[in-house]
Amino acid sequence: MAKPKRKIGVEEPRINDEIRGYNDVRVVYKQHNDRETDGDFTEVMSLYDARRRAERLELDLIEINPKANPPILRIANYSKYLYERKKAMKNNTKPKNETKEIQLSVNISEHDLEVKAKKAAEFIRGGDKVKVVLRMRGRELSRRDISKKSLFMFVDLLSDVAIAESMPKDEGNKCIIYLKKKK
Repeated sequence: MAKPKRKIGVEEPRINDEIRGYNDVRVVYKQHNDRETDGDFTEVMSLYDARRRAERLELDLIEINPKANPPILRIANYSKYLYERKKAMKNNTKPKNETKEIQLSVNISEHDLEVKAKKAAEFIRGGDKVKVVLRMRGRELSRRDISKKSLFMFVDLLSDVAIAESMPKDEGNKCIIYLKKKK
């Protein structure tokens, strides 16, 4: 096949004629002529035979593991292989758990508080931490103890699912508390 363009500096596997120095190799490939089987097949063969098989199938010979004994090569479309590898790397780098934020106000209605508590419970069951932010304005700031009533009601609604990591912290016109999953 035609040699695909390669980026310099990016660690990519050797392909086709770049692969040298091996007598026998283990080749992994899909059986293209049999549509009933969709699994991979492995076979130990000479490097010359592996190149000929890749040419016959009009695919690339890609070095997967040069340190194995014998080295492992794959017969596949090189650009498709890179795409799948990049996609797998992207999925592996996603964070496992995040911190979700829920905002409350001092005069929030009881129903709205329950709805937000249900959503927070979903986040916590999913393995995430929840940052609850109570926003205060005007006179609410001068009566902080009374204003925190809705925050404590919210924490009480989640008492069967979550516990507070620490006491509520005052930061300017906000009061913040972190909730985590109960063990």
